[in-house]
Amino acid sequence: MNNSDGFVVLVTGASGGMGYSISHHLGAQGHRVYGTSRKRQSKSPNFTWVELDVTDRQQIEKVVRDIIEKEGKLDILINNAGIGMISSLEEAPETSINQVMDTNFGGVLRLIQAVLPHMRERKSGKIINISSIAGLIGLPYRSIYSASKFAVEGLTEALRAEVNKFDIQACTVQPGSIRTDIKASRVSYVPASSDYQPEISVAEKIIDTEIGEGMEANYVAEMVGRLVYKKKLQSKYVVAKPFQKLGTSLKRYLPTTVFERMLMNRYQLKG
Repeated sequence: MNNSDGFVVLVTGASGGMGYSISHHLGAQGHRVYGTSRKRQSKSPNFTWVELDVTDRQQIEKVVRDIIEKEGKLDILINNAGIGMISSLEEAPETSINQVMDTNFGGVLRLIQAVLPHMRERKSGKIINISSIAGLIGLPYRSIYSASKFAVEGLTEALRAEVNKFDIQACTVQPGSIRTDIKASRVSYVPASSDYQPEISVAEKIIDTEIGEGMEANYVAEMVGRLVYKKKLQSKYVVAKPFQKLGTSLKRYLPTTVFERMLMNRYQLKG
């Protein structure tokens, strides 16, 4: 990838939080960045905003086509758009399940399918999927969200092997708790009458506290800013506070029953 004049980058979910920080940071590095979202965002001098709903395949294909026609290439795709959900698995409304999976996984899938023909023809490109620690650890009362992120992890692992011969690289970035407004876009279901009370409400408070005390989004942006220049991408990159990074390591090395007990204690679950 020749970066003498900067890369052409497409970032989804750029209306705020990590997506905005990534778009702003890459633009400041001198790249030509197109940050997308369903709703118009505040103007940034560092990147161009484009309206895009990641659940709309026709709109995706048009946006990708327009960028390539204008710039002559698309070097990097950063899939960041996503929505959160807190619910028990049993009570999760089907409409909310579909919305989360269609955005968090379906959106990633559609964008990748849209950019691959161009990247394959050029034999060059990077795809960076913003996943989550919840894609490495199944988190209680975030089962649907975790499922969507586990799906992104599996897709990316398989994709890396499929496109390697075309000199296309792919990876996931797993943020821990990041101080964003993800709560505002959650499609949670936490009824007071639930048989999962009071544990589910306690878990929700813990989650909200972790996000409120989380890292700033610019830490993720800086990581992505390094990855766009990296010659060879690894499969996964964790961006999190030390105790959350430790959790991903403990899952690999501890007996399953021990790790599950630690996780349940963390969220104050009975059993």
